[in-house]
Order: sequence, then structure tokens, then C-alpha cells
Amino acid sequence: MTAPSPVVGLLSSLVRVPSESGREEAVRDLVAGWLRAHDVPAEVVGRNVRVVLEGAPGADPGRGLLFCSHYDTVPVGVGWTRPDPLDGAVEGGKVFGRGSNDAKSAIAAMMHVAAGVDRRRLGGRLVFAFVCDEETGGQGLEALAPTLPPVSAAVVGEPTGLDVSPGQRGLLRAFVHETGRSCHASRPWEGVNAVEAAARDILAVSRLSMPEAHPLFGRATLVATMVAGGTKPNVLPGAATVTLDGRSTPAWDNERMVAALSAAVEGRVEVKSKRFVPIETPVDAEIVRAAAAASPTHRVRGFLGVSDLLFVRHVPGVVMGPGTSEASHAPDEWVAVEQVEGAVGAYGGVVERYLGAPVREVTR
Repeated sequence: MTAPSPVVGLLSSLVRVPSESGREEAVRDLVAGWLRAHDVPAEVVGRNVRVVLEGAPGADPGRGLLFCSHYDTVPVGVGWTRPDPLDGAVEGGKVFGRGSNDAKSAIAAMMHVAAGVDRRRLGGRLVFAFVCDEETGGQGLEALAPTLPPVSAAVVGEPTGLDVSPGQRGLLRAFVHETGRSCHASRPWEGVNAVEAAARDILAVSRLSMPEAHPLFGRATLVATMVAGGTKPNVLPGAATVTLDGRSTPAWDNERMVAALSAAVEGRVEVKSKRFVPIETPVDAEIVRAAAAASPTHRVRGFLGVSDLLFVRHVPGVVMGPGTSEASHAPDEWVAVEQVEGAVGAYGGVVERYLGAPVREVTR
């Protein structure tokens, strides 16, 4: 059997270390230790790892490039057919295990770039942020970003099949609270059924028109994802709550979506979160052109999820990484070996095009 390439072997090692959000210390230490063993100045900051490689003499002090991805994972969950969800097995051209696709494959590729870049030729600052808590929010890039030195562009590693995504949709989390009046279910005319009110408002949401399509992100979406109501089978429900998931675009941002929702329903709207605003980097921005040229697909498309790009949105940025969103958070999670190895070349190509420094292959 042929031994896996160094980056695939590193990914397998990362997968074998459990790292659910909030418990990333062991994988953090593996990342920092590997980098230091390859002469990369890695700093531990909380449950994150920070690397700052200053530009070569004469480099533009205002020019810098950030690479960021996350090593926290969602729980293993149910539905796996493989005996060990954390074995990092390499079989049939795939690396298996929780986190292999989302997003330890991007971490492994970025680590190889950090170790292989020719620092003597860096035309600006090169920064890496390997972070925790992306899946849940908290002490990851949101907390680390203010400690990072200035950069002029960013690449965030998430599964895109190595396509280049110059931005992402936003995210709205909201509730619609229905207030009824309880009574005995045998005499429903004496009360007001809050579950029926919820059904009415769910249908109202489904009829909302958000027709403007964005060229990268398509149309905004707003859907009911959870309904809670009632206490007993023989009691008319006096209260119910509908949970909504909204994915906004520059054409239909979070504020416009909240206004449309409030006008469409009769229940009380509560906004839980709207801080994940839509982000759009112009497709002719230098970082987009550099990433598209370095990508093996050369494809530019929208990223329909959300990522840590939110926390570096003050600079032009792209989402780009190995893997596929369909495998993220799924049983028998996997990533293609070809994608992992291709990510090293793609990320290295971005560094060379944006900062002028080639990236050599790391063989150990």
C-alpha cells in the first residue's frame, strides 16, 4: 500500500484528535507543535494558534495576507456506518472522520503552506489563524482578530471544492411567538389555538416574495425550521413558537428581511441574531483574481453558508477550501485526497501571486 502524502498524513493525525467546539486544546497543541517542529513561529492564544511571518526587507508594510480556518468540529452524532468516526482512515482516495472535510483539511493544507513558504521573498506580511469555536461562536477568530497585525486581504478555509467564493450570504435567526388561550380540547370554541396561529404564520412566511436574485448568491431564503407548542393532548395550546432560518443577500439584507417578516405574520417577532450580514468582495478585487488563478477549478461562485469571513470583512476576502459542503456535519464524513493535496498548491499559488513568495513542498 502506498504511504499517504505528508499533507494527507497530517490531516489523518488531526482527525484522530477529538476537537468538539470548546474542547480543542489537544488539537491546538498538535498544530502548534507541528509548526514549531517545522521552524514556524506558532503562538498559542487561548484555544487558537497564531502565526505571523513578516515581509522580507523592503516589503510593503501595508500589504498582508491572512489565512484562517477552524479545527473545532460538531459532535460525531448518529448514523455512522464506519466503526471509528475518528480514525482518519485513508481508503479509496478519501480521508474519513469527523472534521476531515470541515475543516481540518484546510488546516492541514495551510500548515504546509506556512512551513513551505520562502520567507526571504515575502512581499508583505503573511498571517495564519488556526481557530476554535467556529461552529458555535465564542473564543475563535472573533476574539483573535483584534490581536492580529494588519492585513490587506484574507482567505478563509471552508469546503468549496477549491472554488473561489468572494463573499457569503448572511444569517438571520428569529422566532415568531404565538399567544392563544388554553381550554379543554373537547371545547375548542372556548379558547384560541396557538398552534393553528403558528400554522397560519408559517404559511405566511412561505408566501413571502424575495424575488431579487444576486449574481453570486441567488435569492434570499427564509424558512420555518422548528415549531414548539402545546402541553398535553387534551389541552388546547395557549402558546407556540416558530423558529426561522433566514439567509440574506446584498439585495435582501437582514434588516429588510426582518421588516418583511414582521409585516407578514400576526405573531410577535423576536430576532435572536442578525449579526452575520451578507459579505461581498468585488469579483475584480486582487485577492479574488489571485485565488481564481491559483484554484484548480478557476471557478468563482457564492458561498451559501456562513463562515469566519464575517470577522475579517473589513478587508477583501474569499472563502476557499478543499471538500464539499454536503459532507460537512454528515455521518461518514470524508474529503477527497485529491482535494487535500490540491489545496496546498492552491493556497501556495495565492501566496505567490499576492505576496510574490513561492511555496516549496514539505516532505516530512
